[in-house]
Amino acid sequence: MEPKTLMNQPAPEVTHLLELPDRMVSQIRWVALVLGTLAIALSLLGTRFGWLDYKPGGAAFDVSVRPIFTVFFGVAFVVALRWELVGGVLAAFAAAALIAFATNQLVASHAVVVVAALAAPGALWLIYAASQVSARAAGIGLAVSLVAAAAGYFTGYLVYDYYWGPTHPESVEPPLPDSALEWIWAGAVTADSAEIRATPGRDFTTARIAVSEDVGLGSARWFDARDISGRVIGFDLTELAPDTRYHYAVELDGELDTVRAGTFRTFPTGPVSYVVAIGACARVGSNGAVFDSIRQADPLLYLIAGDLHYGDNGRNDIVRYQEVMDLTLSMPAQSALYRSTAIAYMWDDHDYGGNDADGSSPSRRAAMAAYREYVPSYDLSGDETAVYQAFSAGRVRYILTDARSARNLDNDENEDAPSMLGFEQKEWFKNEILAASQTHELVVWLNPVPWIATAQDGADHWGGYAVERAELANHIANNNIDNLLMVSGDAHMVAVDDGTNTNYSDTPGPGFPLFNAAALDRLGSIKGGPYSEGTVPGGGHYGTLEIEDSGDSITATITGFTWDNRTLMEYSFSTP
Repeated sequence: MEPKTLMNQPAPEVTHLLELPDRMVSQIRWVALVLGTLAIALSLLGTRFGWLDYKPGGAAFDVSVRPIFTVFFGVAFVVALRWELVGGVLAAFAAAALIAFATNQLVASHAVVVVAALAAPGALWLIYAASQVSARAAGIGLAVSLVAAAAGYFTGYLVYDYYWGPTHPESVEPPLPDSALEWIWAGAVTADSAEIRATPGRDFTTARIAVSEDVGLGSARWFDARDISGRVIGFDLTELAPDTRYHYAVELDGELDTVRAGTFRTFPTGPVSYVVAIGACARVGSNGAVFDSIRQADPLLYLIAGDLHYGDNGRNDIVRYQEVMDLTLSMPAQSALYRSTAIAYMWDDHDYGGNDADGSSPSRRAAMAAYREYVPSYDLSGDETAVYQAFSAGRVRYILTDARSARNLDNDENEDAPSMLGFEQKEWFKNEILAASQTHELVVWLNPVPWIATAQDGADHWGGYAVERAELANHIANNNIDNLLMVSGDAHMVAVDDGTNTNYSDTPGPGFPLFNAAALDRLGSIKGGPYSEGTVPGGGHYGTLEIEDSGDSITATITGFTWDNRTLMEYSFSTP
């Protein structure tokens, strides 16, 4: 009898977790290949053409996130060509991690499509592997894929919350009950006038507003709406008394809405002391406690230094602006703030267009129209121009420049030097700041973007516009303008410079004080510098400008605060 050899023994039969016909197995593999290819193509084309990128009332699906998920899924796709089980595990992680971003930045139906685009091929790779490898290996692979999906889900939410979530505790301000209005706010305030904008929450035929010094609106004066044909209605209040607190409420079809009623104070004239609050950079839908702190400071004015929201709208679509503005103005903490004081608002990139947007942004026309529709503003120069403006409160002149919508559009004769303000706005600014410095004790220039920065071609700060910065600095120095304060946003930090680093003119010596007041509710960052008094990056921050006018000079105190009113830094100076 010949001895048995291994070659004569039949191979042990492998048990599979799934027993599928060979034809079906082949079809599963090819379908997974096709779906994986389509998922990558969908992501790339979606980034290019803006497909599946928006949640009404929210931000665009962040363009910096798409490539990360696309590359990770691409790795899973390549791996799956050789090892389907491993590719399926990687795809499960990617799809689950994407859930946080998709649900927060896309409508539900689009979120399902985007997540399924990654999940479906991954599931098919796992099914294929379960029919090819041993039951033990398949079981381990499926268990690992479940762990990977859970890890991806929690990782995605942690990352999303860190970069786009709240930076400090939420406000305890309760939501208002439904009423005739969705939101209301006041602006364009002077010593004897103001403007109210509101959005009705239902159809109506008549609209007017009651205005009174009495909180109960006793002996109210009535003003008819300027126009009731649009989404937003406006009221022009005239012949008011200076330095007086007024209360107001809108009446629609004879029904007075006292739920969303508001108050503001007209500006004083002559030497007088008051406080202005300053803030910038809040994420979409922010309801942070920082807005409660600003309201409790009871400022004469809330100066918004850009990025009221991070809508990042890159399209000429006014509906997107309307949706995100309606959401922003309706958030309980923000709504309570806007109903408690007047506002003056200048945008920056994220509430004008996309990140680093300039005058070429496709969203420019829609942004212009939405600003004029929603914002109670001081006199603007025209329908197709930037939204720069100026006003006075006491012996202080405030100049708000638009650093976005005219940028790189109408440069002056020096075509090689990019322009942040545009020729028309720059000439207006030069005239305005010169006149203001001679007729007012202090001039406050709201310039949203960082001024102190190293010259750098193409940079989004003033360092990228060094020639124009020097031109403006020389205008300030040559005209002996020594009563100027600049306030800014954009950089997510509180920072102060005493003038040591702000002079970019040809004349040696110190420049003007500068105060950067941000971020209300965004992750911290530092831009530009150096700043003589240092920087404190972070969210949940805001600032105040306290004006103390003795009649001879003004002492201005700029202070940065946290949401719980801890002082971050403080600096005072007096006008000469």
